[in-house]
Amino acid sequence: MKKTLPILAFLFAAAVVSGQTNVGPKNVSVEIDGYAAKVNDRVITRGEVREMLAPMLPELYRVYQGAQLEEELQKAFVKARDELVERALIMEAFKTRGGQIPDQYVNDEIKRVINERFKGDNALFEQVLSEQKKTRAEYMETIREQMAVGMMINEEVAQRARVTPEQVRDAYEANKEDYFIPEKVQFSVILLNKGTTPEDQAVKRTEAESIRKRLIDGADFAATAKEVSEGSRAAEGGAFPWLQPKDVRPELQATIASLPAGEISEIVETDTELYILKMEARQQSGYKTFDEVRQTIKTALTTQERDRLKARWIARLKENNYVVIYD
Repeated sequence: MKKTLPILAFLFAAAVVSGQTNVGPKNVSVEIDGYAAKVNDRVITRGEVREMLAPMLPELYRVYQGAQLEEELQKAFVKARDELVERALIMEAFKTRGGQIPDQYVNDEIKRVINERFKGDNALFEQVLSEQKKTRAEYMETIREQMAVGMMINEEVAQRARVTPEQVRDAYEANKEDYFIPEKVQFSVILLNKGTTPEDQAVKRTEAESIRKRLIDGADFAATAKEVSEGSRAAEGGAFPWLQPKDVRPELQATIASLPAGEISEIVETDTELYILKMEARQQSGYKTFDEVRQTIKTALTTQERDRLKARWIARLKENNYVVIYD
């Protein structure tokens, strides 16, 4: 008889297997045991899907909740199941070709895993296998399959993915706007509050003029800002990060547009404040050169080509093998 549990309870079981239990069940029914899929004579169980899903659960539970969590968990289940179907199809192709992975290669890979993940501690490795209810022989077959799948993907996909220099250049020209760099400015500010009465405003104006004169005479802007500025960035010497001119507050944009790098502005007056600006640096707008982005484009195109080749290959394998997906 088939047993059913809510999808979150099903995945809660996966979390328990991996030692992650900060999850709780909801009410969307799905089988917890039985077949998830079948490729020829190879059965993919829901337990296998559960095992593949386990490492993904903490992040899903951290990011999502409620109905969206249930939806994302279902998507994750389908994705894991489909990946296992692909692996099974690739293994069928490997066996059809008479492929074999010698035990020596498998044992060498297990030694590498023990050295890298367990710092060479074989006892700890065996303990983890025991906790996962796996024998060493079963783990060897898992590694053997991973190696075989990797070899087949490398042969059928990675080695066949070719991107020409012309394709890279064409992609650059066709998507040049993606490589546009807008104008940016980096500046520092000393801010004084004007006060409310005419007398206060006259005092503040005189203070601002005195400060500006000190700066023109060579006083360090950052040190002066830390000393006298009443703005929120006084502790940083009045410095702002790189900004596009359009992101600067409107009252300062005209000054920002015309102030040369290294120069001190006139006093900029708003309804409630007085500003003194120093233009630290300017970055003119323009496009990244082809040489700057060539490798990035090539990498992206190569990834696209590998995805295309793999999808086409898997589609052929599905046509040539018996595949059943169980709901």
